[in-house]
Amino acid sequence: MKKLAYILLAGFLWGFIGVSVKLIDHEINPFTLNFFRFFAAFLFLLIISPFMRKNEMNLGKKDIKSHAIIGLLFALTTSTFVYAISRTTIANTVLLQSLQAFFIMILAYFMLHEKITTTKVVTLVFALIGIYIINPLGTGDMVGNIVAVISGLFFALLTAYMRFTDRKVHHSHTIWFMFFAALFMLPFPFMFGVGLLLENLIYVLILAVLGTALPYLFYSLFIEKSEADIAGLFSVIMLPLSSIIFGILIIGEFLTITTMVGGVILISSIIYLEFHRKNI
Repeated sequence: MKKLAYILLAGFLWGFIGVSVKLIDHEINPFTLNFFRFFAAFLFLLIISPFMRKNEMNLGKKDIKSHAIIGLLFALTTSTFVYAISRTTIANTVLLQSLQAFFIMILAYFMLHEKITTTKVVTLVFALIGIYIINPLGTGDMVGNIVAVISGLFFALLTAYMRFTDRKVHHSHTIWFMFFAALFMLPFPFMFGVGLLLENLIYVLILAVLGTALPYLFYSLFIEKSEADIAGLFSVIMLPLSSIIFGILIIGEFLTITTMVGGVILISSIIYLEFHRKNI
């Protein structure tokens, strides 16, 4: 029951990402915003670190490279995600990023030598039908929609790398992922400035704490107690669902019928793919 609470909390809190970015409304450069997001998330996790197991927080020399690469891929995934949200709708961003499940399928074939089955191909076809209905080139902002797909590709690279290295995620390591992600994003405030940081500080903190530090901490806690495939299945469902609902309720984002229908087909195909992967 506790592990279910972890993933439900993570899914609910992920909904704060899209609305926070929309409420900031281009007053901070998206890449600068992501630096402050990770840095504040790191500081928050550092503050609550006494409640974590200190011996499992230690970062050994052998782990520095893998954690740095994870931090880099995490920074690329989330930075493109934030940029996409700043350009297009929340619904388009989260639905198009969900294509990461199929990018993982392709990467797993080359990196992990996993088979591409007929069922996987069929689900991919249905997913493409969903994408066609959503019509990412005709709704929202084309650049934002394309970047959302790129974000899904980075997410797939992150997942494939963690599986390739057999990296066991412990919740206390979340602080190091945030640290390295912030480190890689450090140049952007100098390149683009800090924008209206003070005026939007509350939204930055909501994004950092409620949308980043806590949900990824809960997600890691869930992964520790469940199989990664199940965690991936829940994230595919919860992230788009909470993000779209928050977008409608808080900022009044309009959800078109085509986006709704295409999104249902896309998410359904991904859910079926995850169940198929679990049973082969």
